Amino acid sequence: MTAAMSKSTQSLFESEMRQQVGAAEASVLDAIASGDTLLVDAARGHLDGLIALARRNGLDLTANVPADEAPRDLAAS
Repeated sequence: MTAAMSKSTQSLFESEMRQQVGAAEASVLDAIASGDTLLVDAARGHLDGLIALARRNGLDLTANVPADEAPRDLAAS
């Protein structure tokens, strides 16, 4: 059983997570622009992990990058 975060810790965590998610979204967009499907998958995986971490800790964050904006067909590359 984990103890609940104090209000100031929660606020700091939320601020940091929002910054991290924003940076990860930018990485996904950069990866899409590069056309490298492996890079896109890696960037999306990182973003998905950050969103999952935020949700496990009570934040309702969603990614602002469409999930299917770039093709994920690795065989085509």
